[in-house]
Amino acid sequence: MPMWIEIEVDSGGQGVRVGARGSRGERPPAHTLSSELGIEALQSFASKVGRAVRGGRALDPAVVKEAQALYGELLKDDLRDVLVRLREASKDSPLLVRLFLRDRVLLGIPWEALCRPGTTEGFLGTDAKVLLARGVTSPDPWEPRDVLGAVRVLAIAPGSDERSLVVLKEALSPSIEAGEVEWLDPIAGPDISAQILFDRLRRGKTPHVLHWLGHGGVDLSGKPVLRVADDEDGEEAWITAEALGRELSASFCEELRLVILEACEGAKAGAFGSAAEILSSAGADAVVAHLWPVKADVARLCSSEIYRSLTSAERGLGDIGASVAAARRTLLVQSAEAFSPILFLRGTGSAIFDFAERRVSQQRARRSSRGLSPALQSLLERPFTMVLGDFEEDRAALKAELLSFMEAGGDTATAALSLSALTQRCALRFGQESLHVLFQQALMASLEEPVPPLARALARLVAPGVHITLLWRPHMERAIAEAHPQRNVFAIQPSQLGASGKPLVVKRAAGATAWKIEPVLPRRFDLDSDVVILRLYGGYSAGARPIFSHPVLTEDDHIHGFLGALGLDPPVWMEELLSRPRVQSGLFVGLSALDFRHRMLLRWLYDQRQAPSDSLAILTPDADASEPEIWEAGCGLPGGGRIASVVEDPELVTQLEAFTLAEVP
Repeated sequence: MPMWIEIEVDSGGQGVRVGARGSRGERPPAHTLSSELGIEALQSFASKVGRAVRGGRALDPAVVKEAQALYGELLKDDLRDVLVRLREASKDSPLLVRLFLRDRVLLGIPWEALCRPGTTEGFLGTDAKVLLARGVTSPDPWEPRDVLGAVRVLAIAPGSDERSLVVLKEALSPSIEAGEVEWLDPIAGPDISAQILFDRLRRGKTPHVLHWLGHGGVDLSGKPVLRVADDEDGEEAWITAEALGRELSASFCEELRLVILEACEGAKAGAFGSAAEILSSAGADAVVAHLWPVKADVARLCSSEIYRSLTSAERGLGDIGASVAAARRTLLVQSAEAFSPILFLRGTGSAIFDFAERRVSQQRARRSSRGLSPALQSLLERPFTMVLGDFEEDRAALKAELLSFMEAGGDTATAALSLSALTQRCALRFGQESLHVLFQQALMASLEEPVPPLARALARLVAPGVHITLLWRPHMERAIAEAHPQRNVFAIQPSQLGASGKPLVVKRAAGATAWKIEPVLPRRFDLDSDVVILRLYGGYSAGARPIFSHPVLTEDDHIHGFLGALGLDPPVWMEELLSRPRVQSGLFVGLSALDFRHRMLLRWLYDQRQAPSDSLAILTPDADASEPEIWEAGCGLPGGGRIASVVEDPELVTQLEAFTLAEVP
């Protein structure tokens, strides 16, 4: 049987008291935390960790030192000895440690961030040999549930959060395609009131996992609540976690085992406990929730890592404790946001699914290839975000035009200057308007030239979603519209005025041939069907009469550019569109790690974090010999993340054109 230990922490007049019992009957004497590491120190520590989480940064060394001291104080003397002996007895299996916190103040402490002395990253919450969870009391029995096929996931996104479904489903797509996860019809939309929600839950197929996407909080009476659709008067409507738990109790008796609360502060305790505690006490074997608000892309990455580990067809058991610990380790590479997800367990084991008799069948279609590199083929077999870089012919034509003009004006600029430096010099000496006239002269005659073969070949393989182009000419949108006539294609160019300016939106409707300008940005995109292209460097729009918009040209443009006064934060309308590219693999075509413009773009795109795993860069044939090493070492890239690379060869376009779908036998 798996080994476990329960640690009970309580606060009172005598300070913070710690007791424990082990799975073999161990009862070490209780001890009290020293006064200097008591409740005030714990609250101060929680505040510091919370600031790091909200700021998306790593813990300061001083905070890590506090985490080490608190770890040593919590697990000391006889309790430490019992813990060591149980770890030894558990052999190859991890030891489950459940914390029972008897005071609401203690519930807000990030115990997961306590760090083993002598280490700087030996955190309780990321340890592969010690699985940490919060315990809850419940009168209901617990045992692993047999799962014979795919793990059924039901997503609930009431109110205005329906857009987040697209990103979640995309994050789960590898597991769905592998047959490990079954995506049930979500309960989502602006009309999902409590009554409609409960009715859909009663009539629908019982899931193994319920994934809530939305807003949470604590009402004025101290009850944890979750937001549903607004009422008839347009006022915000909420349901209590207790009401949801009561409704789900019947499902907990059947096959529902896990609830993931991707809601703000789902683990925050009110007077009646947290939403996660209440749902776990109501019968959920496990609940995962967040102690602090985290960015949407971090929450999605956390969820995708949990599902990948929990539902893998290679595993005999679905262990939520190990899955959450693995997700925290992934997040810890980026920041202290790893300590926001909290696991609540009702039973004495974290293996909530038994896959012993399981059979899964792949649902995805594989593609046949002729000569493609394994890394590129692997990326093309799943949805990806394409980032299309610069084409030298555009830049060469503009550079020639600039040098001729500036020489005639008595400027001594040389061809050795980079284009961004040359355009900056031109703007400073001759004015921005002169620069834009020269730009139009250089590119206008080539607007109708055919789409470059590589862009055309890749356009056929892109999936619906959001893609990015740095081209001044509308090559990407024209190629995608031609390759996917049945889809709506939007090309959106951010305003150079920053948050105060409206983006330019051009659309080619499904089945149509003409491009039309949209008067306003659509309220919602169907990213399971539509293709949205962000034209970050401006230039010319698609259409019979291309619209010229101020391009990103000079060094100042690239430093400020479309980021405007918002710094590294994108405009509000763009945040939702970027949530998907930030969690799915990127295909970077024509970018250079040696170009500061491209490094800035990647840092902005991924919000200073690592690019998603399995991203890939296709380097141009004339790329510097050091480029592959730089990409794969992560030098200068967001979060220091390594990105694989391949060099474009003369046969690549032919290989991509031969890349076809073949059904899995």
